Amino acid sequence: MIIHSIHRFLPSILISSLLFSLPLKDEEIKNFIDARFSGDTATVYSMISENFIYEHTPYVGLGIEAHYVDGSLLITHVVDDSLQSSLSVGDRIHEHNGSIVNSKGLITTGPVGEEQHLIVTKAGDSTFIELRLPLAEYQYSQNDIAFLESILKYSDTWFNFDVTINDIITKKNRVFVHYKWEGSKEEGGNVYYFSAMEIYLIDKKTDLIDKIEGLWSEKQFKDQFE
Repeated sequence: MIIHSIHRFLPSILISSLLFSLPLKDEEIKNFIDARFSGDTATVYSMISENFIYEHTPYVGLGIEAHYVDGSLLITHVVDDSLQSSLSVGDRIHEHNGSIVNSKGLITTGPVGEEQHLIVTKAGDSTFIELRLPLAEYQYSQNDIAFLESILKYSDTWFNFDVTINDIITKKNRVFVHYKWEGSKEEGGNVYYFSAMEIYLIDKKTDLIDKIEGLWSEKQFKDQFE
């Protein structure tokens, strides 16, 4: 795999100056964000640490990812199976709160603990079963490899995009970034957008990004597809 074959390289002449490396400059942060959304994994990989973690914004839901396939929602990912043990990858959701599902996906609203009524079939079984599952708070995290794979898929989805940096504030080893993304899936197509606020935690010795913490709500973006 290309991602695994990328090796980190630090010229020996810089080793002695690691302890005195300067904080990431605003222009470097801008280049990182641009590389991230354009699918430039080589640049992104060179700027993140081996222990890199991307923490997505916590959200209230059922803790699953599902895609509309052949008339039902096919579950393709479970965020935390210790919290969500009733649904598994390969299960299909046919009804949600009394309505037949469609290509808009699984839209859940409500406070933590509110029950969602589902009609599902388990993977490899055609028997319809009824589930009543409470909404819970989930947070999805990615390591460096999962993050790189996700930005490749993301860049393949969009025909073009533009990122506007609204503000960058650096405080010790933390960088607060506020930016606006907009893009379209095809030439001359609809333009979609979201605004994001993220915190970048920087390793002082290596100047690499250890962690990104997302502070924006994906609902702002997903609501545009309703």
